[in-house]
Amino acid sequence: MAEQSVEQTSQNFVAELRSFFALCIMNLVFGAMVLAFGIQFIVTSVLGLADGGVSPACAAVQVLAWGAIGFLGMRWILSSVKVLSGVTAIRREYRALEEPVSGEALTGLIVRMMARYRENRQSVRLMTLICTLGGALFLALGVLNLVTGILAAMGGTGPVYIFLVQAGLAIERGAPLFLSFAAAGSNLAIGVVGLRISSWFRRYSRAWDRRLEEAARSGEALRHSLEQG
Repeated sequence: MAEQSVEQTSQNFVAELRSFFALCIMNLVFGAMVLAFGIQFIVTSVLGLADGGVSPACAAVQVLAWGAIGFLGMRWILSSVKVLSGVTAIRREYRALEEPVSGEALTGLIVRMMARYRENRQSVRLMTLICTLGGALFLALGVLNLVTGILAAMGGTGPVYIFLVQAGLAIERGAPLFLSFAAAGSNLAIGVVGLRISSWFRRYSRAWDRRLEEAARSGEALRHSLEQG
């Protein structure tokens, strides 16, 4: 590789690696949130049973349902950690390279990243989907928090506001308004970041898929040529 070509390839590689790393982190965040919600609602169901607010059968169903959701969150955390460990190892090796980065060393890391992507392609595609859905959900929650905060600031009346309070999606009248706007800000930020990362990574993953297809075609052509020879 020419020096300028190596530098440009290195910059592209860093951007691709950064997007891969960010996708893994966002999936860890979403998995941890699902696990936390599962544990929270299991505790709520048990407390409701102790207070006599729900029947034992209903409490058991709730505990099983939220336990299954929490278990899925834990499984997804472990799956994301598995992918993240490989990406982190490649990042460490790249950072340890001496400047200027040689074309041979850079090519080796690119091949390793492509191999990591190929081995976990199905999981990575699901991670991208979850990042998109999670981002959209948090964006919707942020908008809802913002709307309910405005409704509360205007007096907190009307059937829509009452329904949202009863559903636990809005603060009660008289509660500090900054809580609603703080929740709106954090949820909107998480939503935008999640959608941005998934869009960012999807662009790179399409390029990786094309590279893998080209490599497969080249390997097939070479095998066919050797068979004929």
